[in-house]
Amino acid sequence: MTVKTEKDGHRLKLILEGDLNTLAAPAFERAYDSGKDGATEIVLDCEKLTYITSAGLRVILFIKQEMDDKGGSLTVCNVNKAIMDVFNFSGFVQFLKIE
Repeated sequence: MTVKTEKDGHRLKLILEGDLNTLAAPAFERAYDSGKDGATEIVLDCEKLTYITSAGLRVILFIKQEMDDKGGSLTVCNVNKAIMDVFNFSGFVQFLKIE
């Protein structure tokens, strides 16, 4: 999996590509950690994300909690059907802003 970051002021966009599994989750978290300073708006672009496991969901939950704690926002965009199914089954659709 690869994670590309784009920062523009208070907005950090993480572009995810490939499988977000147990092996890739630490790299995803490091990418977030490296760009989160000063960010109050996080966008996860999942257009090229092909697979996600509970390890990836854990990192997304961690980011959501951090943004909630500091009054920021997390938006997930360009979600394909396979990833949306995981968000539905896991209950993440209840608290994620998905566009």
